[in-house]
Amino acid sequence: MHKAPLIALLSDFGLADPYVGQMKSVLLSAAPGMPLLDISHNVAPQDIWQGAFFLAATLPWLPPGAVVVAVVDPGVGSDRRVLLAQVGCHWILAPDNGLVTLVLGRERLCRLFDLSPRVVPASATFHGRDVFAPLAARLAMGEEATALGSVWHGPDPVRLEGFLPVRLEDSVSGRVLSVDRFGNVILSLDVERFGRLPATPAVTEPMHAPLIPVATYADIPHGDIGILAGSQGYLELAVSHGSAAARLGLRRGDAVTFHWPEGE
Repeated sequence: MHKAPLIALLSDFGLADPYVGQMKSVLLSAAPGMPLLDISHNVAPQDIWQGAFFLAATLPWLPPGAVVVAVVDPGVGSDRRVLLAQVGCHWILAPDNGLVTLVLGRERLCRLFDLSPRVVPASATFHGRDVFAPLAARLAMGEEATALGSVWHGPDPVRLEGFLPVRLEDSVSGRVLSVDRFGNVILSLDVERFGRLPATPAVTEPMHAPLIPVATYADIPHGDIGILAGSQGYLELAVSHGSAAARLGLRRGDAVTFHWPEGE
């Protein structure tokens, strides 16, 4: 196996504490000269839903062979497993807590490995530094996955419940994956499946608000709420020069149902 072009980091550590710096120090010591890319360290604390969205939205843009270390890990120190997924031409190292739900839900070519540590790590509260970083460095430097752990056996990886969209007759139900800093509401309706918008979709629950299908933010009439295919690969709700989240009272994780006749 060739060396990875880079290691990409995703976490809920923030930047106020030394955690990210310590993890990078371990990576650079074990993989000298390896480029490190920060996807984000501002996932809301312990918010696996948001971490899963950031991971799925970023993975297609990483160079082939990249190793992703995704650490949003409320169960650190417990018996949750350490998952390595080869997804197409990328590698993802993450706790088995649902963080890979969106990625595994849309990708068909995956190989899974169990890299759970066989010895107690130096710290039971910081696996990002003491477990994930050393494993990622070894993988990125060219070690085979089978040398780091074993092929995945037993129960399937954990999936977040209610994450994936559901169609019921003339409606589609999904959830709010994220609210960005502009107040745009990013939904769990992926563009690949739901990019062909019906002529007049409407939110049926919980807001009963009409929506305007548009191609760009600029197309949204003043005072209206638009629905469009967003840049992150999922449908978004937006308003012109304002916050759709505030207008609709939506937060991350909220369920939303749309009137969406079959065949439209």
